[in-house]
Formats: sequence, C-alpha cells, structure tokens
Amino acid sequence: MTVKAKQELKNRQEKLMQEYQSWEAMQTDYSYDMDFYQFCQWKMQMLDEEAEQIRHVLEMGCAE
Repeated sequence: MTVKAKQELKNRQEKLMQEYQSWEAMQTDYSYDMDFYQFCQWKMQMLDEEAEQIRHVLEMGCAE
C-alpha cells in the first residue's frame, strides 16, 4: 500500500468517525423520537462497520 493510499484511508476513517459523533449527538438530542433514534442507531452502525473495514485494511497493510 502506498503512503498516499494509506493517508486517504486514514482521512476517510477520520471523516467517518466525525459523522458518527454527529449522529450520536442527534440520537441523544432527539431520543424522544424512537423512529429517529433507531435510524441514528442504524446509521451509526453502518459508519462503524465501514470504519472497522478501514482499520482492518490499515492493519493488514494492503488495499482491497
């Protein structure tokens, strides 16, 4: 994996975690709305899964 590719993955991972934090805050702010709460939970799970895939690629040192 090139240095540039690794940096792009790290940047993507950072953006995912920032978006995760935004959804987490909205989930807290609108916890009274169960449908929205569950949507936030689903969105956070999707973001976390993508970030986990990136972590795995970075740890293995190869791009898929």
